[in-house]
Amino acid sequence: MASEMYDAFWMTDVALRLPLEITCLAYQDSTQSILIGGKTGCLVVYTPSNSNRMSFDFSGFSRGFERKAVTQMGVCEREELLLSLSDGQLSAHFLGEEYPVISVLHKIRSISNFVHWNVKTTGDLYILVNSKKQFHLFKWSKKDFTDVQFITKYVFNENVTNLRYYSGSVYFSTKAECVQMLLISDTSEAEKGVEKWLGDPVPLLASQPTDVQKLVFLAGQKLIGVCVNKTLQFYGLNGKISHDLTPIKFNDVPIDMISDYPYLLTLFPKGRIEIRCVDPPLLVQNITISKAAFIQQGISGSIFAASQMDILLLDSLKNLRKNVSYLLNEKHFDLAIKLAETSNIFTEENKIEMKRQAALNLFNQKKFKESFDLYAEIKSDVIIVLQLFPEFLPEKLQRNTVASDMPANDKKRALLALGDYLVQVRTDYACQLANYMKNKASGSVQLTGEQLSQLHTTLQILDTTLLKCYLKTKPSLIDSLLRLKDNSCYFEDAESILKREGRFQSLYILYESRKKHEMALTLLHEQFLNPSAEPFFKDLDRTVDYLQTLGNTHLELIFKYAKWVLNKDAETGLLIFIDEESELARSLNREAVLEFLRKECVRAVIPYLEHLIYKWEEVRPIFHETLAEFYVTKVKTLYKDYVHAFPDDENITRAGEEDGDLGLYRRSLLKFLHFSLYYSPPTILLQLNSDGFYEERALILGRLKQHEQALTIYTCLLRDIEAAERYCRLYFDREDETNSQVYLTLFRSLVTPSDPMIAGLTDRQLPIPQPDVYSAIQILTRHADRIDTVTALNLIPASTSLRTLSKALTAVLQTKLDQATAYTIRCALSECAFGRYKERLQKAEATKIVVTNSNECTICGKKIGNSAFVRHASDGSLAHLYCHSESQSHEAAKSPVPQL
Repeated sequence: MASEMYDAFWMTDVALRLPLEITCLAYQDSTQSILIGGKTGCLVVYTPSNSNRMSFDFSGFSRGFERKAVTQMGVCEREELLLSLSDGQLSAHFLGEEYPVISVLHKIRSISNFVHWNVKTTGDLYILVNSKKQFHLFKWSKKDFTDVQFITKYVFNENVTNLRYYSGSVYFSTKAECVQMLLISDTSEAEKGVEKWLGDPVPLLASQPTDVQKLVFLAGQKLIGVCVNKTLQFYGLNGKISHDLTPIKFNDVPIDMISDYPYLLTLFPKGRIEIRCVDPPLLVQNITISKAAFIQQGISGSIFAASQMDILLLDSLKNLRKNVSYLLNEKHFDLAIKLAETSNIFTEENKIEMKRQAALNLFNQKKFKESFDLYAEIKSDVIIVLQLFPEFLPEKLQRNTVASDMPANDKKRALLALGDYLVQVRTDYACQLANYMKNKASGSVQLTGEQLSQLHTTLQILDTTLLKCYLKTKPSLIDSLLRLKDNSCYFEDAESILKREGRFQSLYILYESRKKHEMALTLLHEQFLNPSAEPFFKDLDRTVDYLQTLGNTHLELIFKYAKWVLNKDAETGLLIFIDEESELARSLNREAVLEFLRKECVRAVIPYLEHLIYKWEEVRPIFHETLAEFYVTKVKTLYKDYVHAFPDDENITRAGEEDGDLGLYRRSLLKFLHFSLYYSPPTILLQLNSDGFYEERALILGRLKQHEQALTIYTCLLRDIEAAERYCRLYFDREDETNSQVYLTLFRSLVTPSDPMIAGLTDRQLPIPQPDVYSAIQILTRHADRIDTVTALNLIPASTSLRTLSKALTAVLQTKLDQATAYTIRCALSECAFGRYKERLQKAEATKIVVTNSNECTICGKKIGNSAFVRHASDGSLAHLYCHSESQSHEAAKSPVPQL
């Protein structure tokens, strides 16, 4: 037999040499009384003395409690009942003076045992009795046993023993097996007033018919212990074997077992009581009580033991402080902590200190995860914990520990566990800081300045240590740590570590998260130029994306690092300033950006300005005129090369139809001149003073309303009547004095063409224009409604035949007819409307309205008197003008039209 450790329980007498033979025990929590059932059917009660907790006084006796031996009792405090089983019959007694009988269960006889429980949701009391290999369920209602239908699939082949209830299930054993029966309330017939329960059996283990079985419930661990002969096996509430606790092998077959956390007390033959701890598995104490046959749970830390005529109390509180000290000295920290938590003898500080010692002991035993879990549970100061790893702390905080001398494998396991611990603790500290900021915003500050400073310092040490830890154990998590919004690593330490380890991508993330913009951009540039750099840095988009996040406050920095990107790839570099997804790019100082691009990357100016004007709808003239300037400059340069390539080509090539970039840029220029309303036409016209920009000059002259010069270009130089018509459609406006004559100007330029010199073109030998009466007549035919026909017809040469003019004259006459018809219709409509209004006026003037002192306002009910009023035409009723106006503001749609 294993040696004992210490005296866990102190034994004292409750009652000796009682004048009865004890057959069963029960305990009443409310009074802490022990109830003793006798062989003759009597009941004896002992209650703790008021002066001494360990001294008991005789407090009750009932000679005629039962007629025969009491074999089982159950206390139901809520219902004030004492259930008693005697001679196979169950009875309910009042739990009080003299314990009179309230009800007897006559319906079921030969009851061998019973179990009772209260349903948590309703508090109702249920009693399950075992009789003749059958279960019967009753509910205590109206001071009597009420039948409840109970259905189970279990087939009872043997008598049931060890009937117990625990956490929603009934447990029992037979000679063949031990069973857990889950209790389920069936509400399918509740509407009919039928209460039904189901018993779902789950076999725990099978045994031989000769085996002896006992059950014990470990409430502290939420486990059930099933003892078969000399072996105790533990099960979870799900009916499966628990591997958390080691099975216990006894030297003898138990008579009874009781769990008094953290102890398990087992009664053996010859009165020996063995006291064990099941987790960890330790034999603590052996107590021998002569002929002890019963043990009964009292309050926590108190167990009653009884022989035939004696009752004794086993108390664990008397020596508790001494026993805890012993366990701490022997490094049995788990058991010491469990004992301390079962009583109020020890303060919270005492318990935390015990757990701190236990955590350190676990660390020294290389149980690193368990150690750090315990440190986290007691919320130990993280600096104290980190002193186990002095190399991770600043020199002033270091202490000598064994961690530095660990073997490599142990050190790695310790660091893995440390990392998990630091993540958990860091979350708590970060939440404290977040709550402080939230409370500060609402004006409710809960931390002093010193506490806040200490919190920041702790987070800095914690995050820096976590970084070092990850470098050795989980490098893949470093970037995630550095990206945390509230990451608090010491910047200089983190930078030095990452540089030393060559982790430049992580270094970039550190710079980015700390807003060290120039450091981050310098690193991106250096690594881009480094042939052996990581692929992460081989993409210009990384620098572009970073620069897009800076905004106007860092404009000089943007220009500094945009320069090399633009030199490398102008199209990609331009995205720094025009990316659609970046609001900061949209809000950059556009004048400064334009000036920068003009100096550093001229080829990016045109696409930048195009984006501003066409995408972002920029309207400031400086950007429009600058874009026009760059278009013109580009076109002029390309046009010189184009002309030199075809020096003898006398045909005028239409703008935008040239090959290559010249055609592309001329089309862009024409689109811009047509689209933009915010450039200065005279300024642009001066830039187009050379030969060859006919269409461009025409568009600008149109903007200046110099339609004669513009149309001369189309008719005399370009000889494009369709383009001239499109021009007229663009600028024609009946309401504008000049633009309303644009079609007549076109007609005139065809009949009596002007000298091309008026268009401002002097550098080229211009053709002598010839009249084109036929085209003019076609213009008149198509647009007679937009031309002063009298003037136009007077311009046609007298020699023109009527056959040539026939279509035009028909169009003119049709136009005049349409205009005359429209005028006649308008006159008729105006005369009709005038007649209706005149008739209404005459009718109103013919109506006589007499207002007397008896007339009242239909809205407010007051006299009209001399006030302004309105009269409703429908019924002639009167109302104050003010009242009518107020009511109409709410019900204008419902009110009739008044007549004054």
